[in-house]
Amino acid sequence: MMDYTAKLTRPCVRVLEAYQVVPPNYKIILNANENPYDFPDALKKAFCERMMATTFNRYPDPTAAAVREELAAYTGVAADQIVVGCGSDEIMAMLGQTFIAPGDVVIGHAPSFSMYEIWSVIAGGRFLWVPDNAAYHHNVEGIINTAKENNAKLIYLCSPNNPTGGLFPRHDVIQILEETDALVVLDEAYIEFKSPEDSLARLVDSYGNLLVMRTLSKAFGLAGVRCGYCLGPKPLIDMISKVKSPYNLNKLTQEAALIGLQNRDRLLARVKTLNAERHRVYRALLAFDLGRVFPTAANFIYFETPRGAAIEKAMRARSILVKTFGATGGGLTPFRLTIGAPEENDAVLDAIAEALQ
Repeated sequence: MMDYTAKLTRPCVRVLEAYQVVPPNYKIILNANENPYDFPDALKKAFCERMMATTFNRYPDPTAAAVREELAAYTGVAADQIVVGCGSDEIMAMLGQTFIAPGDVVIGHAPSFSMYEIWSVIAGGRFLWVPDNAAYHHNVEGIINTAKENNAKLIYLCSPNNPTGGLFPRHDVIQILEETDALVVLDEAYIEFKSPEDSLARLVDSYGNLLVMRTLSKAFGLAGVRCGYCLGPKPLIDMISKVKSPYNLNKLTQEAALIGLQNRDRLLARVKTLNAERHRVYRALLAFDLGRVFPTAANFIYFETPRGAAIEKAMRARSILVKTFGATGGGLTPFRLTIGAPEENDAVLDAIAEALQ
């Protein structure tokens, strides 16, 4: 049979390196920044009751109006300035379809979430990474200069940043907004682990070139539901809505999101527990003298160590899955450790202690 792959596939897709997901066949899974606490049984029961009253033969609300109203109450941004999607991934896909023309330059800071580049390349854009400095502080001047030199269409900023956990201060975001003509997309997937009050979402009422992405996957513990959302000036949200699939958020997702948002105080109370665990684990990692351990505002800790091989071996022996990255130039192995339940974190610390003996 003739192979039509080269003939039919778009060039930008042929050269694309797909995002790799490790099958979670482990006892302890701490590689994807998921919340270790499941949806409470009482809320699952409420969800099941709503499902019994739901018609499955009819399409869902195409605008997810009830979800957007709850998001408006939560974020303080008007419902008509919000678009929802199947996780932040669909939001990024829609941003590419709406704003990125073939050849447009998109900028991100490195290291950061690789899907920014993947969705931009799929849209036909040319992606440029601006490296952070050696301490992983963001190079604001480098981002601005690269944007100006390349007439960038879009800039992705991640705060708290995945994988390093660092924050973009408000004044840095404003400087980038005011000194470039690019659309700035601020990804706040992990902002609840700092504080919802630290979100810069309300800036969308002051800057016509700002969009803010958020999600229910992390602090709300609804990664399996897949509900992300984007906040922005109404003219930009109206443009994004033009490319959105008519029924992109199914009824099950809409109902689960509604229940989660309506019970947000109960769900977000668990963030205090996770932040306390993050502090405990961070101090323990510092005491190990691993190498470089970085402060974090998210639900994960990033560290680099020359003992990477031994730590990975110890983790595998205990059936613990964590995220690793390619070795740095200095021979250090980077790890991103998701904060789990206390007993999971204890198992990780025991594994590291064993590896360092």
